[in-house]
Amino acid sequence: MNKLESLLCMTTARSAVWLDEHNIAFIRMGDGGPKIWELNIDTNIEKQRTFGNERIWSIMAHPQTGSIIFCMDQGGNENEQIYLLEKNSKEAKNLTNLPNVRHLLGGLSSDGKMLYYACNSRTSETFDIWSLNAAAKEKKMVLQNNDHYNWPANNGLSPNGRYMLYNKLLGTSNNALWMVDLTNGQAVRIPSDDRISAETQPAWRHDSSGFYFITDRDCEFPYVAYYDVESGEVKKCLAYNWEAEGLSISSDDRYLAVTVNEDGYFTLHIYDLKNNLSEVNIPQPPKGVVSAYEALSWSPSGHKLLFTFSSGKRPENIWIMDLNTDEIRPLTHSRMDGLAKDDLCEPVLKRFKSFDGLEIPFWLYIPNGVKGENLPVVVEIHGGPEGQELPGFTPFIQYLLSEGIAVAAPNVRGSTGYGKTYTHLDDVEKRLDSVKDIEYLVEYLIHEKIADRNRLAVTGMSYGGFMTLSCVTRLPKLWCCAIDTVGMYNLESFLEHTAKYRRAHRESEYGSLKHDREILRQISPIAKIDDIQAPLMVIQGQNDPRVPAEEAEQVVQTLRKKGHTVEYLCYEDEGHGIAKLKNQLDCYPQMAEFLKKYMKIK
Repeated sequence: MNKLESLLCMTTARSAVWLDEHNIAFIRMGDGGPKIWELNIDTNIEKQRTFGNERIWSIMAHPQTGSIIFCMDQGGNENEQIYLLEKNSKEAKNLTNLPNVRHLLGGLSSDGKMLYYACNSRTSETFDIWSLNAAAKEKKMVLQNNDHYNWPANNGLSPNGRYMLYNKLLGTSNNALWMVDLTNGQAVRIPSDDRISAETQPAWRHDSSGFYFITDRDCEFPYVAYYDVESGEVKKCLAYNWEAEGLSISSDDRYLAVTVNEDGYFTLHIYDLKNNLSEVNIPQPPKGVVSAYEALSWSPSGHKLLFTFSSGKRPENIWIMDLNTDEIRPLTHSRMDGLAKDDLCEPVLKRFKSFDGLEIPFWLYIPNGVKGENLPVVVEIHGGPEGQELPGFTPFIQYLLSEGIAVAAPNVRGSTGYGKTYTHLDDVEKRLDSVKDIEYLVEYLIHEKIADRNRLAVTGMSYGGFMTLSCVTRLPKLWCCAIDTVGMYNLESFLEHTAKYRRAHRESEYGSLKHDREILRQISPIAKIDDIQAPLMVIQGQNDPRVPAEEAEQVVQTLRKKGHTVEYLCYEDEGHGIAKLKNQLDCYPQMAEFLKKYMKIK
């Protein structure tokens, strides 16, 4: 097995939930695809529970019954179905079985009988709230929504089963939190007005009297607030000079766990709710990323906290912190066949000034044992667009480093993590300002003698793919080659053909088809395709509901007609990105050879 195969086949773990006081369930990647495993944290005995290779999106458990609920799609189509895996069962039951409908997990009642979720079965563009009695096989619509993207909040079901929280998604900074009363179907916004703000990550008190949540209302950075159900009042509780990311309350309502994103590194904080939110002195995990996408999870009793952690040298795994013993450690460990931790690299956080004096942060990866001068450099641009490049573990980046290629991963304007103002600096007509940021990054890398100006490549996935295409068409002389993975080529056709429920969500960022078609045309890579010079590789999943394959086909067909060098990899059983190991083992080696060829690396 070569180094790239070893990195791609490496096992990782995420999304841990408690089955009982001694056992957890989690999603393990590697070994052919995502699988659900169980682990006894006392004996370290593991047990595999699922055996397929399709993408598992989310998981929850019911500590009283030991059952596992999870969502899984087919071929990357993102039409997740909800499955029940009972404690002693060898096979999961498909509870929804509507293959053309997307289902989003909401919550499970305390007795384990009622499941709540959102789905778009009534109309493809709209998500309603439903309940399901699995035993009786009875489904019931709880709330009909007449707008688009209504997403159940993680742990959004109140412990008494009366309320469910969900977000109306209209962009990262406009994700209003709503609460539906499941007894009568009445829904109210939290807080109850029409102002633009984002409210996320609710954590209910166990008596259902209220919940903590994260909001950016009236503040540059998201902070922790509390909502009281009886009075309807919201109280600001904990604020930072960085963004609060995740929340969880211990089972006895004693402690509140909060993760804070401090310049891309995550810190873990514990507050004593019975002592005026005083902070508890705790051991910290190593410098890295506590995943904001995987919920923090307190044990059913006691004070043990599960979280997902990674860094450049540490593949994603499940960690535990025991507040009673002051112990913090990984529970799962990656299989690293043929690799050692010292073979991997951590990035360094750096900054450069862009065209208007704005400071732009970026992560610089330098290969081990190499002087950081005159190197071939890949500029890797994150997706989103309202996303953030974090110093976590990325197999392909680590492979490039092993081949002597440096990587610069910027958080251009429009990225999250640096406050609301920064996030909105690339909206609509300002879209191309973020491309100028890349131009100034390259100028910095050359001026500081880090990069060989003749061996610069650019790559990215999703919105990072759009940025890649924008870079090679608007900054054509900078690049020796480029790789676009599931990126948008024409924002106009992208918005016309993306999944219907996503359109309003994306129009808030890019501009609307109704009002901004001219702007959409002008800022798209299609407007400058004749200027491209660099050889291009395009990668696409045929079933992608977010960025349809038509976007990739447009750019490939146009360039082939021009006689331009373009390589195209399209996978029939993939969606938004290349998720299946068998396809990664086909795709990533070709990506690596493409880069090495045009960067002149033997």
